Amino acid sequence: MAAPADGTAFYRVLVAIETDATRYYGPQARRPALLDRNDADQMLQHIAADARALLPGIAECSLVAAGALYDQTQVLRPGLPVYEALEATAAGRAAAPAAAAFRPALVSIGAEGGRMPDAALEPDDAIPLGLLQLLPVVVHGPAETVRELGQVMEYRFLEEGQLSAHSAAWLQRAFDIRLTHARLMTLTDLSAMLRMQLDHFGFLPLWELLDAALAGQSGLLAVTTPSGQAWEWRDGAVHTRFESFDHWANEGRGSGLGTARMALAGGYGDWTREVRQYLSTLRAHRVPVHFHLPGADTVLEGTFFCERSGLEAAAGDATVTHHSFGDLGTVAITAVTADGVENYYPLGARGLNDIQAQLRHRAQVGLSVAFPGTIVYDEHSRRLRPDRGANDS
Repeated sequence: MAAPADGTAFYRVLVAIETDATRYYGPQARRPALLDRNDADQMLQHIAADARALLPGIAECSLVAAGALYDQTQVLRPGLPVYEALEATAAGRAAAPAAAAFRPALVSIGAEGGRMPDAALEPDDAIPLGLLQLLPVVVHGPAETVRELGQVMEYRFLEEGQLSAHSAAWLQRAFDIRLTHARLMTLTDLSAMLRMQLDHFGFLPLWELLDAALAGQSGLLAVTTPSGQAWEWRDGAVHTRFESFDHWANEGRGSGLGTARMALAGGYGDWTREVRQYLSTLRAHRVPVHFHLPGADTVLEGTFFCERSGLEAAAGDATVTHHSFGDLGTVAITAVTADGVENYYPLGARGLNDIQAQLRHRAQVGLSVAFPGTIVYDEHSRRLRPDRGANDS
C-alpha cells in the first residue's frame, strides 16, 4: 500500500476482463477502444457502484482509473508505471488549493484526440493482445480506512468481486470488445494468478525473477531452470550466460551428449527455446536482461553476438548459412568472410535484422545463401560449419 505524505494512502486494485482475443487479429482486427472523458467517467461510475455494493465502506474513498485496457505485461512492470500515473493524478488533485481536506470522488482520466494525456497510461501497441485485459483502479482515502479496506478486498474480491451484468454489458459496448467475464481483483490476486500460470507450465524460476524485479528487490536472487541455465537478479537487472553452439557443445551442458543430430542439434535447440522464452517474457515486462559470456563479467552489448570460428572455410561452403531448428526459426548464422568463418547469434528481436545488415558489408558478395532447415555442425570438432553444396540465391 503506497502512502502519500498527507495522511491518505493508495491501494492498487483492478478489473480483470476476459475477452475474445480472436477479435484482436485477422483482417478485421481492432484493439480495445480508448474512452473519452465522458465515457471514462461513466465507466468509473459503474465500477464504483459494484464496489460499493460489495464493500459499502469504499464510498469513503476516491477511485481513480483511466479509460483504457492494458495487457498484464504492461501493468506488471518494475515500478508499476500505470499505477504510478494514476496515483500522481490523485495526488495532484488532492494538492489543489481548493482541497483543504480529503473528500472522496471519482477521478477518471479520458483520452483526448485518441491519446491518453499521460504517456504512461497509453496502451502499448507493440504488445500482442491476449485474452486477459486489465483495467487498473486506485483506491485513495484516509490511511486507516484504506488499510482496513485493503485487508477485506484481499480476501473478498477474488471470490465475490464479479461485476454486475449491467456493468459488464456497458464495458463491452464502450471498449468494443467481446467480454466473457469481468471481476474486481487486487494486485496481489493478479500476481498470484500469474505465478500459478507460470508454475503450471514449468516456469516457476521465471516467476521468481519477475517477482524480484516487480518488488525492486535489492539483494541477489539466483535461480536455475530445469535445463540447468542459471539466472540472477542483481543490480536492477536479470543476468545470465549466453552460450554459442560451439561452447555449449564442447564445454557447456551439451559436452556430455553424443554427436547424433537430434542429440546436439536438438539439445541446443531446446536450450535456445528456453532462453528465448525467458528473455521474451522478461523484456515484455520491461525487466532488463543482460547476457554474459561464460566466465565473464562483461555484459554483451548490442543486439547480436559474433564469434570467430575455429574452423576454416572449405570448397563448396555456402557464403551465408542460416541454422534453424523447428519453430525457433534462425538460431545462428555462419558467414564466410574475408577474415574467415564467423558465427552470428541474435540476442533479441532486432538481432536478426542487424546481423543481416552487418553481413551485407562483411560477407563475400555474389556467392550463396543456404537454408538447410537444421543446425549444421562438424561432428568431429562439434562446431557450427557452413552448409555445403547450397544453391545460389
